[in-house]
Amino acid sequence: DGVVEGISKGKASGDNVINFSNTLVMPPLANLHTHVLDYVYPEIGWDLDIDSLVGEPYSVKYLMLSRTSRDTLKEVINRFLRHSWSYGVGVIVEFREGGLTNTLLDYGLRPKTHLVFGMPVGGDVVNEVRIMSRYVDGVGISSPLYFSYEVLKDLGSVVSGLGLQVHTHISEVEETYVEGDLNYLIKCLRPNAVVHGVFLRRPELELLKELGIPLILCLRSNQWFVGRLPDLKLIYEVGLEVGLGTDNASWVKGDLWRDLDLLTSLLRVRGVLNPKWVLRVATNSSVVGIDTKLREGGKLNLLVLNIENTSIKYARDKYLAVVKRGGPEGVEVLITDGVIRYCSDRYEAVCDNLRNFLSRR
Repeated sequence: DGVVEGISKGKASGDNVINFSNTLVMPPLANLHTHVLDYVYPEIGWDLDIDSLVGEPYSVKYLMLSRTSRDTLKEVINRFLRHSWSYGVGVIVEFREGGLTNTLLDYGLRPKTHLVFGMPVGGDVVNEVRIMSRYVDGVGISSPLYFSYEVLKDLGSVVSGLGLQVHTHISEVEETYVEGDLNYLIKCLRPNAVVHGVFLRRPELELLKELGIPLILCLRSNQWFVGRLPDLKLIYEVGLEVGLGTDNASWVKGDLWRDLDLLTSLLRVRGVLNPKWVLRVATNSSVVGIDTKLREGGKLNLLVLNIENTSIKYARDKYLAVVKRGGPEGVEVLITDGVIRYCSDRYEAVCDNLRNFLSRR
């Protein structure tokens, strides 16, 4: 049933032993912020500015989604999951556009490690969230500036009572930072995490730290859409809890390894040499309450990475090698919640043995 019965050191042999030679086992990567549905038409409108491309509700993205059939959207979700798993990404937190209607696309079929945060679209936001709460894991807010103070206050109370998480974009562009989106939000409700923070400075970052609100970085998205990055050294020095996301699937590939490499390089030239921190950030599913640590009695969550074809095997600093050299080409097996999500062609026989073993339990 995919539950870890015991953990011990040493070698084992016998019929029940699965041999992962020349590999490294680690927690699955966690993509803590992505928009999956716009994966329907990769790279469409790539020459447009951010508002024209993804701004709510009249951009190319929303026009595109309104003209896409439900069957196509369902296939888009499945395709994104398959691709993400092949990259070694086991935890996915999705901002789902389209309100209640689109939260039903895959309801009852989602793995427990795929969380959907519904984005309300109607005039009565609070009531919409109440109805949507049965089908989602949280609420995604494009910008707190879209809502009145009263609506945000009511939303905070309702969400808290329903036990839902709330994430919101914050200061992705300079305009919303100047308008004080973070301070406005904090006056109304306490989010479980904020996303982007491109223009945040020390006072705002220290406020997030004081309030225990994690920041989810979407570095390649920020480079692509606004041509600017958050103050990474300051974020590191302040000691914020941090996670990583890939953001819009249509314009940013959901391969989180690219973000690990980029983050490591950007920190290095800023004098921060801590690849272990980068790896912790990339697997930080605790931000959304998912525990992927290997522990007795828990469901099995692990990523098996080939250390030969990635040359991790020969590196002195294994943490550095993983964040710089890890990639989809090295992913052999991904298991989340005790279920095999991906197996490379090289390891198909091993996975067959593992499936047979799990089915006998």
